[in-house]
Amino acid sequence: MNREVVILLFPILAAFMIPAGTIISQKFGRLLSPLAYVAGIIYCLLLMPMIMVRSRSVIIGNWLPPFGINLFFSPLTLGLVLFIFLLALFILLFDLRNTESKKGQYYLLFNLLVTASAGLILTGDLFNIFVFLEIAGIASFSMIAAGRSSAGGLSAEYSKSAEYSKSAQSPQGAQSPQGALKYLIQAQLTTLLMLGGIALLYSATGVLNIAFLSSFEALKSSFAFLTLLLILLPIFLESKLFPFNSWVGGAYQGAEPSLAAALSGIAGTAAALVLARLTLTMMGSSSAFAAASEKIRVLLLLLGAASILIGEGAAFREKNLKKVLAYSSIGQMGMVVVGISIANTDAVRGALFLLLSHGAAKVLLFLTAGFFINKAGTPFWKDMKGLARRMPLAGAFFIIGAMALMGIPLLSGFWAKLELIRGAVTAGGLAGVAVAAILLATILEGVYFMRIGHSLFEEGGITDEGGVLKEDKIRYNAAYLIPCLALALSLIAAGLFPDLINTWLSSAAHELLNSQTDYTGLILKVGGGL
Repeated sequence: MNREVVILLFPILAAFMIPAGTIISQKFGRLLSPLAYVAGIIYCLLLMPMIMVRSRSVIIGNWLPPFGINLFFSPLTLGLVLFIFLLALFILLFDLRNTESKKGQYYLLFNLLVTASAGLILTGDLFNIFVFLEIAGIASFSMIAAGRSSAGGLSAEYSKSAEYSKSAQSPQGAQSPQGALKYLIQAQLTTLLMLGGIALLYSATGVLNIAFLSSFEALKSSFAFLTLLLILLPIFLESKLFPFNSWVGGAYQGAEPSLAAALSGIAGTAAALVLARLTLTMMGSSSAFAAASEKIRVLLLLLGAASILIGEGAAFREKNLKKVLAYSSIGQMGMVVVGISIANTDAVRGALFLLLSHGAAKVLLFLTAGFFINKAGTPFWKDMKGLARRMPLAGAFFIIGAMALMGIPLLSGFWAKLELIRGAVTAGGLAGVAVAAILLATILEGVYFMRIGHSLFEEGGITDEGGVLKEDKIRYNAAYLIPCLALALSLIAAGLFPDLINTWLSSAAHELLNSQTDYTGLILKVGGGL
C-alpha cells in the first residue's frame, strides 16, 4: 500500500471502532475520534515536506488511469485534508461536553462525512466523486434528521418548554426533519442527474478520469455543456448555490451546532475544491469541455453573484442565530464560486484564501453560537441581550469570527476579499457584477453582525429565574475554550501575517490554472496516456 493512502484510514478506523470502543466504556468510545484526528494531523504534517517538493499521483488497485482509480497528493489537496482534519478535531473537542445526548452511531456518521470530504479532495475520477458525494449525503441527512432529538443544541429545560414547542411549530422554527427531507430529495435528485451525465460522458469518451478528460478531444458545445452541467448539479447543492439552497435554513436550525459547523466548514470546503477542480482543471482550453467552458463560467459567475445577495439578504432578516450563520454561508460560498468562475490567478488565490477563512470563522461562530444558545436557553439572538457582557471571552470569539467574515483589516477575510476583488477588476466585463455583489454583501454583513454584537454586549438583558444569570451558567470549559481559541488565533495570524500562507495559495492556484504541467502532466505520465 502507498503510504499516502493511509490518510483516509484515520477517519474510517475511528468510524468503525466507535461501536467497539463504547462497549469497553462510553468515555473511551468518545475519545477515539479525536485521537484518530490527532494521528491524522501528525501524519499529514509528516507527509507535507515530501509533497511540497513533488506532487504524487497514487494508483489504487494496480489499475492505471484512466481505467483505474488515482488519488492526487499535492500541496493543495494535502493542505485541505489537513485543514478539514483540524476542523473535525476542534468540532469533536467541543462535542466532548455534550456526548450524553449522542449515540455512537452519530460519531460513526460524522467520521464518514469527514472521510467522504477528504476523498472528494483527493480523488481524480468522476465516478469516485459521485460515490463520495453519496456517502457524504447519506451521513449528512442522517445526522440532520437526528437533530430533533437534541433540540438543535438547546438546553434541556428550554427544549421541553412551551416556548420551544411554539417556536418549533412556527415558520421561523421549522425543525430539522423538514430540512433533512428537503436535503434528501434534492441530493438524491441531483446525484441521479449527475450519474446520467457521467453515463453520457462515458459513452462519448470512454474515460472518467479528470486528467485524461482535460486533454481529450473537444466535444460538441451543446453536449459538453449538458453533460458538465448535470455533473455539477450535486456540487452546486453541497456548495449551497442558488437555487439549490432551500434546505439550508431548516437543516441548520435543527442541527446540533457542531454538525452545522461540520456542514459549513468541512463539507462546504470539499465541495468548493471539487468545483474548482472540475471547472478549472478539467475544463481547460484543450479539454473535452473547451467548447462549453465560457458558458459554464458565465453561469457560475451569475449563480455565485445571486447566492451572495440572496444569502446575505436572508441573513440580514433572520432572528435565529444559527440560521443567520447558515444564510451567511450561502453568501460566502457564492463569493468563493465567483472567484473560481473568474479563473485568473488573483481571483482563484482569493477564492482559496476565502475558503480557508470562511471554514475557520464559521466553525468558530457555530461553536460559539451553540455555547450561547445552551447558556441562554433560546435560539434567537435578540433574546441573548447582554449575554456577552457576562461571558466576554465568548463574545470576543464571536466578534473575531464575524469580523473575519466581514473582511475587516488585520483579519484573514480582508486579504481574501481584497485578492478576489482585484481578480474581478482585472477580468472586467461581467465580473463587475460580482464586485458590486461582494461590496453590497459586505455592507449587509456589517449591519447584521453589528446588530447581533450590540445585542450581545448590551447592558441588562439575559437573566435566570432568580433575576441574574447563575454563576455556574457563565463558566467556560476546556472543550469550548481550546478549539475556539485556536480558531480565533488562526484568523488573526492569517490577517496579520498573510505571507504565512501566500506561498501555499500561489502553489494551489497555479496547480488549478496550469493543469497541463501541475496535474494532468503528472497523471498522464503515470497512466501512460490513451
